[in-house]
Amino acid sequence: MKNILKHIVLIITVIFFYNCTSDDSNTIYKQPNNPSISHPNDKYLYSNNGNSLFERYNTATRWRWNDNFVSPTQRATPVRADLVVNSTKLVNHLWIEPYTKSGSEARKFIEKLFPSELVYIGSYIFNDDGTRLLGYAEGGARVTLLNLNSLDFTSRNWLSNPGGGILATVHHEFSHIVHQNFGIPVGFNTISETYLGQNWSNGVTRDDAIKLGMVRNYGTLNEFEDFCEIISHLLVVDKDTFAEDFITQQDCSSLTDADAIVNCRELNEGRVLIKEKVDLVVDYYKNNFDIDLLEVRDILQSRLENVIATGEIPE
Repeated sequence: MKNILKHIVLIITVIFFYNCTSDDSNTIYKQPNNPSISHPNDKYLYSNNGNSLFERYNTATRWRWNDNFVSPTQRATPVRADLVVNSTKLVNHLWIEPYTKSGSEARKFIEKLFPSELVYIGSYIFNDDGTRLLGYAEGGARVTLLNLNSLDFTSRNWLSNPGGGILATVHHEFSHIVHQNFGIPVGFNTISETYLGQNWSNGVTRDDAIKLGMVRNYGTLNEFEDFCEIISHLLVVDKDTFAEDFITQQDCSSLTDADAIVNCRELNEGRVLIKEKVDLVVDYYKNNFDIDLLEVRDILQSRLENVIATGEIPE
């Protein structure tokens, strides 16, 4: 664990990972009074017999290119028009409905907190220094979904890879909206002794993160990213894999190498902290919102397996 804290230097924090707002306050967003419905995509998004995101959640979905989506030093590719409807079906089937189908309080929860604006971009956002953004939320009002031109419903990696899969991104960013509105569970920020701040990506591996009580190196940034990574992993990572990697104690008794024994024990110590956080988060959702987060997970993962198997979102 000591190796994690050696040679700390300040470096840019967006390399191949999420970028979230530094301002945790909520942004007031005003909807357009008369959204354009001149394209078939817009009819699906805005005027779809009461089924569109706009009609249900007053959410504006931006898929036409706008230079304001990126800064002058960034590059990105517009989303393909023929992928907009399927991208929106994914949002509904694997983001919204795992909540709404899990209970009436969860349905009210998603109705209250679903972002006012979604932005669709076809590629990642590339910076001049070669780094890239995978997706981000802005003040609880806008969530930007990236890499949509690579849409592949048969690809578990594209869908749920914790390092940039679309579902990992949206559930991570939605968790930010949750804590921006309601805070994080009391005591969550004291379970782990150390957060690495802006140095989270200074060679920090997943094992390093686990030893600190986090599921991913980006979670070592601060307690808010830790909270979001815990929820995102819990929901989108196969539950058996999640348990094996982050919860179940490894048997260290058969090891003979001293370094391997120390490594095994430190990982187990970190897993104890992760389990404490998971239990606290699950209780937090149940006690404060009457939401069974494990039921949300089970619905999402059942649907995810079906999407991967069939290559399509059911009507």
